[in-house]
Amino acid sequence: MNASAQDELSRLRAIAEEGRSAPLLGGWHLILWGGAMTLALLINWAVVERVLLWPGWSLAISWFGIVLVAWTASMLVGRSKANEPGARSVGNRVERAAWTTAGYFLLMLSLALFVRASLSDGDRADWDLFAFMPPATFGAYAVALHASAVAAGGGSGRLYVPVALAFVGLTAFLIGDPLQYLAAAAGIFLVSIPAGLGHLKAARRA
Repeated sequence: MNASAQDELSRLRAIAEEGRSAPLLGGWHLILWGGAMTLALLINWAVVERVLLWPGWSLAISWFGIVLVAWTASMLVGRSKANEPGARSVGNRVERAAWTTAGYFLLMLSLALFVRASLSDGDRADWDLFAFMPPATFGAYAVALHASAVAAGGGSGRLYVPVALAFVGLTAFLIGDPLQYLAAAAGIFLVSIPAGLGHLKAARRA
């Protein structure tokens, strides 16, 4: 192999390594969605415990309204980050794919539970199946955080995987107890906000 070919291979290898070590850019998404879901879960708890004297249907309104705002903000942030350095690195492509798949998984699960409950004869047990959403959410978080961290060659996101898994167990244990809402709100906040801030700090440092 001649010197020019070796130099070219070395250059390509350096580019690949640089792309692999590029910081993850999903920090703002974690913060937006973490804040939105924390707020929605706190509203759920307050309505169920009659701290807020709102009708039951207000739960759906709060979820749809908060999620719509978070979705819109997330789309705007995503567009602004699309052309940043490292946006097409392996880590950032895997991060986007992992969180997109996690989001569709949770969407399909929630829609299936909603349709089942809507077609029932008013059986409360069908609506109570939504209590399985928090453990499923933390499981999706754990998988997406771990996949993103591995693809990026490390990062602070990996530190929150055991936290997410712990809240899978806790929120599953609390199924049927209104405390599940508070536990889920605390878990989403702990898993999303510090991890998102860690992403932003790493991106600024890079």
